[in-house]
Amino acid sequence: MPIPILASAVLQIAAGAPEGAARAVTAGTQGPDMTRYVLVCAGLLLAIVGVAALIRRMLGSALSKRAAARNLQVMDVLPLGGKQRLAVVRCYDRTFLLGLGEKELTSISELDAVIAPQREAAPSRADLKAFSSVLERLAPSATKAPTLRKEGILG
Repeated sequence: MPIPILASAVLQIAAGAPEGAARAVTAGTQGPDMTRYVLVCAGLLLAIVGVAALIRRMLGSALSKRAAARNLQVMDVLPLGGKQRLAVVRCYDRTFLLGLGEKELTSISELDAVIAPQREAAPSRADLKAFSSVLERLAPSATKAPTLRKEGILG
């Protein structure tokens, strides 16, 4: 019980006020309502969490789209021991082999010629004609239906 309420109750009893009046003074609630205080705090916490989730959703989708469109990718990393590593990194349409140390980065080589096979020229009309003639020669034997025999349990 707060001191001012207790002091007013003592003064009323000493002044000869009836005992019920002293109880009426002390029975009233003075100060903050704890239920209301807890509900307001819970509401504010829920509002903060809701705003944070909304911002995360809006910014998260934008960041993931941006990361997907990134043009620098670490394809593979090979630890060599200690703090040295080899890394294969793709930047746009080029691939590099990098040496990574504790405090340095060294470009060892460009791997595009090694990774990407040389493109072969499209077959010419003469090549297509020769291939079709080979298919025509093989086609009669390939289309011949195999003979079926009755064998097994029923035959």
